[in-house]
Amino acid sequence: MKNSVDAVSGVERKITVEIPAEEVARRIEQEFTELRRMVPVRGFRKGKAPMEMVKRMFRDSVEAEVSEHLVKESLTEVVKEKDLKVLSMGAVDGGKLVEGEDFVFSATVEVVPDIEAKDYKGIPVFKEKVNVTDEDVTAAIERLRTPYAHFMPEEGRKARIGDLAEFAFTATAGGETVDSNDDVSIVLSNGIPFGKEFEEKMLGVGAGDTRAFEITFPADHPVPKYAGKTVAFEVKVGNVRERRLPDLDDAFAKQFGDVADLNDLRVKMRRNLVAEAENRSLRGAEEYLRKGLAERNVFDVPATLVKRQTVAMIRDTVEQMGSQGVDLKKVNLDVDKMSKRLAPSGERMVRVGLLIDAIARQENLDVAFSEIDAEMKAIAAAEGVEYEKVRETYSSEERMDALRDRLLERKVMGFLMENAEITEGAPE
Repeated sequence: MKNSVDAVSGVERKITVEIPAEEVARRIEQEFTELRRMVPVRGFRKGKAPMEMVKRMFRDSVEAEVSEHLVKESLTEVVKEKDLKVLSMGAVDGGKLVEGEDFVFSATVEVVPDIEAKDYKGIPVFKEKVNVTDEDVTAAIERLRTPYAHFMPEEGRKARIGDLAEFAFTATAGGETVDSNDDVSIVLSNGIPFGKEFEEKMLGVGAGDTRAFEITFPADHPVPKYAGKTVAFEVKVGNVRERRLPDLDDAFAKQFGDVADLNDLRVKMRRNLVAEAENRSLRGAEEYLRKGLAERNVFDVPATLVKRQTVAMIRDTVEQMGSQGVDLKKVNLDVDKMSKRLAPSGERMVRVGLLIDAIARQENLDVAFSEIDAEMKAIAAAEGVEYEKVRETYSSEERMDALRDRLLERKVMGFLMENAEITEGAPE
């Protein structure tokens, strides 16, 4: 068998195969012999029908089957011999059996390109300088107090932003009652469920007050019974409760794990904020690296890989929407528009991924099993689970490869950062 592989583009290869006529004839004869032995022919015992009769009856099907087998087998052999990383197969040209002639065909395949990364040292990178102030620590601790707030009644209090209002109401639109409730409690802060304008109308009310007002709701208001309508509300206030935060003392601090007192909470909060800020700074700096790497290395990116990455991004977006409580059945997701919008990002992610692999190869960077094992132990410690459970999670070859790829990317990004031209400063 003769074969050749020619580059059509950076990601396409044309495979041409030529199989000698003698081999083709042998394969056809072998197929007829097997067919004669296995297939019954009327008027003859199995395996006893004249070969010429078998050939007349089954020539078309035999030639089609032999042709298909020759194409598949020879392509598999060439791909293995040339070490091609095939992503998709195009149409086959030729491949028609003609008695006494060589069997010749060609096929264009999409492949993962063999690339050489260039200019990956000295990429300009801006890195945000980490600066956690006392005010940052205080604000973070204040945010911890919010979930522990209590709403306490206060005689004569008039509703303010952040208070809890308890009331009954009737809502009418076009002379018909569209909603009513004798026992409603809402915090006047987030516009849920009646909207910000409703809450503004409620400011200043006190226990026993009544208030009437109209609100025109937009057509896309999340509550269908109000959407696109002008609604008249009649409200009777039962009570107004003030939000009171817990005292900021040692007892409060001890609620948060292994914390000795309020000062210890401040120390640990600062440590956490610094770690978070350093992580954000690193992620931001790595984005400069990815952008610079992609701009310095322009090459054809396989459409198949871009499509896979784009589909994964769409799936992640949909899953995130679902986790945020979005009713996906009511959202008109246009997958085609999402795909077009995300495709450029998907292409850059694929490009950078190929470059990372190339840099790892060019710089002899690899991940030892000891590093993978250490990462699994770190995951176990962070998640508070047994190491054996994490090891079981990554027992499949696919999951283990994914973990290795993640660690290799981390190592390559560290190498690039060490060789980058870093400018450090305040947030841009």
